[in-house]
Parts: sequence; structure tokens; C-alpha cells
Amino acid sequence: MDFAFDAKRPLPPFQVYFTAIELMYEIAQRGWDEAVHVMAAKQVEGYDVIMLFINPQSPDEPHQLQIKHCVAALYRAIVTMTEGVLFCQLRCHLAVGDRSIGALSIGSMKYGPSLEDAAVGNVTTALPTPLEGNRTSLTEIPATDLGADSGTIRDTEFPHFSIKYHFYGKAINPKEVSMVVLEALATAAQFARSEECKELQVISPTGGAMILIDGGLKPGLKFLYGWATRSLKILYQRIIVAQKRWGDVWLEMHYDNMKFGELRMLRTEAEVGNGMDTVE
Repeated sequence: MDFAFDAKRPLPPFQVYFTAIELMYEIAQRGWDEAVHVMAAKQVEGYDVIMLFINPQSPDEPHQLQIKHCVAALYRAIVTMTEGVLFCQLRCHLAVGDRSIGALSIGSMKYGPSLEDAAVGNVTTALPTPLEGNRTSLTEIPATDLGADSGTIRDTEFPHFSIKYHFYGKAINPKEVSMVVLEALATAAQFARSEECKELQVISPTGGAMILIDGGLKPGLKFLYGWATRSLKILYQRIIVAQKRWGDVWLEMHYDNMKFGELRMLRTEAEVGNGMDTVE
């Protein structure tokens, strides 16, 4: 898959990560083989970054842009940006074999993102193997001392669902946190929301953090992939980012006050002494 980057139009790394995670969550709620007709787009309120998939084909065309193509393309785009420190406007035509199926654009409302003059590339139906390396700086993200802290988050959209969290005190590089959440969402997207998630384990493409999800803790109450992706969204947006606490955390997921899942995000040994940038 080839991307065309415009270095003259830089993008704020944190906005890129936040928007990508929001978009990945949204497409993860749809079927893996579901066609994306017309477009799928995301711009988070208050941010300039916008991400856009376009399918120019009519619905009766035999080859369509599908959710699996969008997951793979978005995942690869963010990994490539991270590894190459290429946080700037991106354009790419998506193709399977020699047949064009759509396009991806990542840009800013300040620049007026466009899909014109995009690079031509191939998108596979499987998630690509992450690259190696680690150079991204996220010094724009404020951080505080972690300490030990606990609390409860109630889901405003699903009032029966709540999450208890506890920070351990170990800090994790914000880039690693963002990448491991994206990795977990991209992995979970391959399963139906109604399918039971008994276990999910992922390591960030950059190797500095991991997420472990354990479902099936309450007999008769299934922990579904829909709840797994919901937990990841709340973890990133309402627990990590909102509180500016980037570090090891343990979650208990509850439905009507009954625990039916657990999630741990923790720093791996690979992050220690590997020359990664730290948050200032």
C-alpha cells in the first residue's frame, strides 16, 4: 500500500491518534464484509484533523470498498505515520489487485482535504504486519504524575454498562498508549459485535505497551466484542485522555453492577531503555 504525504501540510500527532481511534471504533461496529457506500468520515469536535473514506462506485458494482479494507488502510496509515514521523496530510487510492475500490484522505480542515492526485496503492483484506522502529515525539500532550487512583465511569449511551478503573503508577509513553488502543480496536473489528470475546491480547506495533482483555467472567452473561470495543473507547477518551494519565491501568467492566470482563493495559519491557521520546 503506497501513500502520498504532503510535508508542507503538517498535522498535530495527538489529533491524528484521537481521530483515528474514534473512526476505528465507529467502523468496528459494522460488519467485516459490509460495503461502505458513498463515504465514511470523521472529524472530532474541536479538532481540525479529518479522515475520509470515499467509495465512488455505484451500489450495483461487483467490487466494493468494504469495512475490512477501511480497517486495514487506516491501521497501516497510522503505523506508517508513526514509524516515519510523517504526521502530515495523506492521500491514497485503495485498490484490490488492479481494481480501484475507493480512496482514503487524512488532512485538516485548515487545508481543505482532497482526494485528488492521490497515490495508487493496494489494500489487502488482512491487517498488515507492523513496521519496526520508534521515533515519534508527542511532546504536545501534557502529562501528570500517575500516582495511584481509582474511580468509576458510567456509560452515558448504555446506562447498564459501567467501568471501574485503577491506575498502578507506571507511566507509558502516550504514543504507545494510542497505538496499542488502535491495535486492539483493529483486531476486535474482525469479529462481529455480537460474538463473545473470551480473550483478546495485543501488543502495540511499536512494542511498548500491551492490552489484555478477559471476558467470560460471569456465567450466563456474555462479554461481547461490542463491549470490548466500547471499553477501549472509554479507556482512551474518558480515562486516559480526559484525565491526562498515561500509564498502567486495570479495568473491571460491569453490566448492572455484575462484573463480566476485565482489561489491563500495561507497559512492556520493550519500552524501558529503547530510546523512545518522552512527554515533556
